[in-house]
Amino acid sequence: MRKYLSIFYCFFILLFHCSNARAEEVNKIVAVVNNGVITQQELDYSLLPLYEQYKAVYQGEDLNRKIKKAEKDILEQMIENKLIFQEAKKKGFEAVEEEIEKEINEAKKAFASVEEFNKTLERENFNIQKLKQKYERQIIIRKAVRGYLAEKVRITPQEISSYYQQHKDDWTQQRKVKVRMISTKSEDEIVEALDKLRAGNDFNLVAREYSANGDEEVKFISKGEMVAEIDNVIFSLKIGEISGLIKTEVGYHIFKVEGKQQRKISGLPKVMGEIENILWQKKSARELAKWIEELKQDAYIEIR
Repeated sequence: MRKYLSIFYCFFILLFHCSNARAEEVNKIVAVVNNGVITQQELDYSLLPLYEQYKAVYQGEDLNRKIKKAEKDILEQMIENKLIFQEAKKKGFEAVEEEIEKEINEAKKAFASVEEFNKTLERENFNIQKLKQKYERQIIIRKAVRGYLAEKVRITPQEISSYYQQHKDDWTQQRKVKVRMISTKSEDEIVEALDKLRAGNDFNLVAREYSANGDEEVKFISKGEMVAEIDNVIFSLKIGEISGLIKTEVGYHIFKVEGKQQRKISGLPKVMGEIENILWQKKSARELAKWIEELKQDAYIEIR
């Protein structure tokens, strides 16, 4: 329901201000799924947001190719949704009025006021009943998917532990240093700044005098985050130490290390919930694909 104004406007100009021949075209059946159908009008509606995005980036044959592929992919998704919806109805899944109203209220938030929302629907020949039917289908599909996955997907402690051991780097915080920096494009200035620092002048005061960015404090930097010329030096310094002059492609630099964080690995108890979610997402994707394939094998599907 995002961007109602632009999407609805384009869509209903297409559907309600066309010739009789085009009206027949948009209402033709593009796919039969068991005892249900998908019309060109429904496909066009689902395709329109992508069309708007593609039109801003592509043109000519490139645009046509992108739209043709998107139309094929979206039709496939619509067929799958139709199959899940049909299966959900067989199993008795329903959407209650409170759930539908919640979706409607979320849609209204895209508008400045309820009046604007209602006027938009009225202006574009789209009524609240059709909107409710759309959300009812979506809710039922979501419930069916959640119910199926709840039965099929289980994550064991052994799986979590195994994943943790195999992906320990993902839970490892690399070494970091916290530095202050003096940077300038002038070699003479950086040499003067270094001489003052070696004479015992305060780093912050020298930075304000010579650095292009003044007294710039840099947050903790991970190993490998800076260019090699800088990275190798700052990670070799002790806390409180000042580097020599470092030359890079962008100028001359001096660094002072003000803090360090050692390499740290998060323990399994701390990341267990995150790993469980990762595994659940992966298993769910596989199980859902398997279920849809089974529904397709038992269904009558005709793409026209």
